[in-house]
Amino acid sequence: MNRGALYYAMIPLLGIAALLQTTALARIKLYGVKPDLVLLLVVIGALVYGSRSALIWAFLGGLGMDIFSGGPMGSSSLALMAAALVAGIGHRTLSRFNVLVPLAATAVATLTYAVAYLGLLTVLQYFRVTYHQVPFLPTLQNVVVPAMLYNLALMVALIPLLNRIPESQDL
Repeated sequence: MNRGALYYAMIPLLGIAALLQTTALARIKLYGVKPDLVLLLVVIGALVYGSRSALIWAFLGGLGMDIFSGGPMGSSSLALMAAALVAGIGHRTLSRFNVLVPLAATAVATLTYAVAYLGLLTVLQYFRVTYHQVPFLPTLQNVVVPAMLYNLALMVALIPLLNRIPESQDL
């Protein structure tokens, strides 16, 4: 896979992933959770291109998710941007070709995204901007941990594709 082609294909891929994640995949759940395709694309982008590019993609992918899902506008973007910063640590510091790096980045990014999103919903509910009442700790236990395991399983399947992207070229 060409590194430059993936760079320019990320925005349409994120749009398609946001649409699928908020519509079709919401009906295809495994043990009550659905895959986070946008988050996985942002993690892959952060590992290949670094945090700077991943922040842009996280912002755009989060806006797409908020538009299609009807959630509070910008909350998914902010949470995905936090996850992109965390996942970007594996860009040059650690080798993404080590199987543990993408898995650790996915686990930490999923947790970061969930805590940031739930925190934003809690703050918005406190100021009566939104009426989404989400119990924080039960949601972490019953939704976030299974979603993390689901994302990790998908990342295991995506690691061979991730490792085919060359690392030597800079854009």
